Amino acid sequence: KHIFPISSREDLEPDYEFKPNGIPIYLFGVKDSSTARLAIINCLEYQKAKLKFRSLIVHENFDKLSQKDRARLTNACDKQFTSFFEFKENAKEYFEREKNI
Repeated sequence: KHIFPISSREDLEPDYEFKPNGIPIYLFGVKDSSTARLAIINCLEYQKAKLKFRSLIVHENFDKLSQKDRARLTNACDKQFTSFFEFKENAKEYFEREKNI
């Protein structure tokens, strides 16, 4: 918590940061269109700033988002889990794979 990848932009805060291999993975919880769009903005701003990072989205309900928001997230972010259950079931394996990159 309270991670600011771009120090001059406190409005671009991810929900969590993990560093399984030294490169930050920024996690964003997405529950609706507004949090999806905020995650998209964050990821695009980090890319624009040429930060070395990976992004991870954990959806509350992937199907609840509009098709346009799902497409935007898919284009802007690196990895998505369609539900918190999927994240709980598969996060350990995902982070293990990231550790080896």
